[in-house]
Amino acid sequence: MSLTRMPGVDELAVHVHTAAGQQLGPLSRRALDESVKNGDVAGADHIWMQGMTDWIPLSDAGELLENLDAPDPTAEMAALPGESDDDRQDRIFGGLVQKSWDYLEDHEFASHIDEVFLGAIITATLDTGHSLIDLSSNGTHHFLRFQSDEDKSRVIARVTHMTPSMAVSKVLGQRASVIIGYGEKLGSITKVMGAIRAEFQSGFLQDADPGTITVDGDIATGYVYCQVDMYWNIDDYVGRDYRIDYPKLTNHIGATRHALRKYLRGRFQ
Repeated sequence: MSLTRMPGVDELAVHVHTAAGQQLGPLSRRALDESVKNGDVAGADHIWMQGMTDWIPLSDAGELLENLDAPDPTAEMAALPGESDDDRQDRIFGGLVQKSWDYLEDHEFASHIDEVFLGAIITATLDTGHSLIDLSSNGTHHFLRFQSDEDKSRVIARVTHMTPSMAVSKVLGQRASVIIGYGEKLGSITKVMGAIRAEFQSGFLQDADPGTITVDGDIATGYVYCQVDMYWNIDDYVGRDYRIDYPKLTNHIGATRHALRKYLRGRFQ
């Protein structure tokens, strides 16, 4: 590399001597990039920085114009134009406090998003004409059961927040394992028992592949359910300000219910 060091993105370090004899600088790398884009500086123009033994063509130091959007580790420490040392240190301290608040907000968001998403699912399902008839949790999984006010069909769900850790959620996003089931009361114990035997299934199927549809029966009530395993991105429905995209969530729950109802009726009717 022709450069003795790589200056910070906003560090005033680069001197330019243009082919027209104009002297520019010192410029920051960001300002240099703008000058090139505006046509004020060309690749054939020469640049120099402290520590260099001679001027070199800008074309030989193209790395100066790379990675300009990357965080500049020197920007915080360097004084801004006209800034006193007292003001600089106050600014640095203020930045530390702000980063602390940012961390706290990220931590609280990761801690609360589980309850917010669960409440959103309940509200979105209620909006489709269902009543919540059962809600329970074992500390890891949340179990929901709804019943249609119109035809007494049921929607069941198991919701599991998979990325409660702030570090993990930074990489994977806020994710949830969601199992949704649709059930109708067949009334025939024979059909219910047949559904159980056919699927070798009791309760929610563990570790199923996404999109796997299974059938289960509840002998006590005469309901037969089909259910599907999915992974949902909570960030698709819940914003950083906790605003819920109810139209999207309601549509997704409705489409899943529609597909499961078609599957169930195709098998047993």
